[in-house]
Order: sequence, then C-alpha cells, then structure tokens
Amino acid sequence: MSETADQAAALARTSPNGSVTGTGPWAQARSVRRMEPTAQAQLGPLGLAGFIVVTFIATGIDAGVLPERAAPVLAPVGFFIGGLAQLLAGLFQTQRGDTWHATVFGSFGLFWCAKAVMLKWVLPGMDPSARGAASGVFTLPWVFVVFVLWLASWRIHVALLGTFSCVLVVFVAMAVAGFTDSTTWNRVAGWSGLLAAAGALYLLAGQVMASTWGRPVLPMGQLRPPDPAD
Repeated sequence: MSETADQAAALARTSPNGSVTGTGPWAQARSVRRMEPTAQAQLGPLGLAGFIVVTFIATGIDAGVLPERAAPVLAPVGFFIGGLAQLLAGLFQTQRGDTWHATVFGSFGLFWCAKAVMLKWVLPGMDPSARGAASGVFTLPWVFVVFVLWLASWRIHVALLGTFSCVLVVFVAMAVAGFTDSTTWNRVAGWSGLLAAAGALYLLAGQVMASTWGRPVLPMGQLRPPDPAD
C-alpha cells in the first residue's frame, strides 16, 4: 500500500541536525539503521548492556566457559541487570515510538525477571527429575516470540539480524535441552549465547560511539536499498 503525501512528509521530517523525527515504522527503521544521535539520551544502550552481561554469564556457564559453581549469581544478575535494565529500556523505546526495540527489551526484561524467580524459589523446591521439563515449558513459548522478532529484524540491518539469529538458536536449544536433558543442546545454547553477547557488544559499541562522534562509526550492513528519504 502506497503512502499518502502527508504520511511521506511526516516520515521524512528531520530535525536541524538531520535526525529523523517521524514515529512511523519507516522512520523507526531508518533511525535504527542510522543509529542517529538525538538531543534526548537513549536507553537502548542500557538495555543492550543488561542483555550482554546476563547473557554472557548464563550462556557462559552453559557452554562450560564459566564454572557451574557461579550459577547462584544468575538470580540477582538476571533480575536486576537482565530484567529491570531491559524493562526500563523497553519502556523508554515505547515513548520514542520504536515498537521493535520496545518489544524486545520489554519481553526480555520480563523473561529474566521471571527466570530469576524460578532460579531462586521455584526450581530448588521441585523434584530434580521435573526441573528440566519445567524449564522447557517455561522456554518453549519464548521460541515463538523470538521467532517473530527475528522475522522483523530482517528489515533492519545485518549486525542485528546476525545477533538475533544467535538469540533464536539459544531459545530453541534451551527448550530442547529442557525437555530432553541433553548436554549437547545445552552446549549449543551456551555457545550460541556467547555469539549473541558478542554481537550485542558490537551493537552497543556502534550506538554509543555514534552518540559521541555524532555520526555512524561502525558499519551495520543494510539488508535492502535505502529509502528515498535516507
């Protein structure tokens, strides 16, 4: 469906420093790909930082890179850093009209808040033989949520698509590992998560450096030709 002249003008509207000020999907996509600094500080990097820290610890343990005896730190780290930090970022992205990032950070924030409660109070009180199935049931619906978000990431840029592809593998592997109690799938989840954390670190560096340099510094890679307004 073609845009009307008014819609096109709204999406192409820019601030004096060249930043896109429209809030529609096209303006959001352009803003994400460009990572344009604005006069208002963004909390997206905070959400990415929370994702990186909690993902590195959780999947590092699953991959065997970090010792399993460090697992008790996951509950507080998951709740405050993986949970609350990403929730705050998601709420802020909602105010900016950025639906994709608001959904990602908000969903992952809720995931880690719930996961922290499970790790601290639910799983320890369960029969050990039922813990895997409980984790699988908890993770399975998230596979479908992440799959939809992964499909939407195809309209943004290569760096984000690659990172989110790893995230999708993580959730699939965690669900399978929970139901089958497979060490192999647990390792797959671990190493895929470490790759996702590395990709998120690249995205974080790109956003923070763009905000201080006043222009994109790290290449993200376009997945489609630029819009006429770009």
